[in-house]
Amino acid sequence: MDIHSKLVSAVDACADRLEYLNNTFPKLATPTTKDGVEYWRQRRIQTAEQDSADKAKTGIDLRSVAFDLLQQHSLEDVLDLLLEKHRVELSLPELVQLIGEQDYLVVLRREFNELLTNAISFEQIATLWNDLDRPALGGPVWTSESISTLAG
Repeated sequence: MDIHSKLVSAVDACADRLEYLNNTFPKLATPTTKDGVEYWRQRRIQTAEQDSADKAKTGIDLRSVAFDLLQQHSLEDVLDLLLEKHRVELSLPELVQLIGEQDYLVVLRREFNELLTNAISFEQIATLWNDLDRPALGGPVWTSESISTLAG
């Protein structure tokens, strides 16, 4: 990973943490902390769109490639395979944005069902997905309650 990628990853982590703190402690959040997170998210979207446009020039349909890989691999494995086979480096939020929320939900439900089959509790799944920095649906982090919504 080059220095630029490390820096972007670090700022992503900072923005994620600041967003978590803004949501967890709304009385302490300021317009500056909220705007900072929003600015970075917009900047990352613009960068991802530009990267997607640049990658489209290479002749591969990145969304289709990612979607095909997700049929048999986890989100994290797909990130590794995209880098290894196609020289495309994405973060997990960028991959989720690329495939779309509906397909992300399909992948989550598949993995959720696999984990349930192995007697992993909702709380354990939430902890695992938070440790993997998977974007949560409907909140800043995964909880046993947000995991339970995948069952329905």
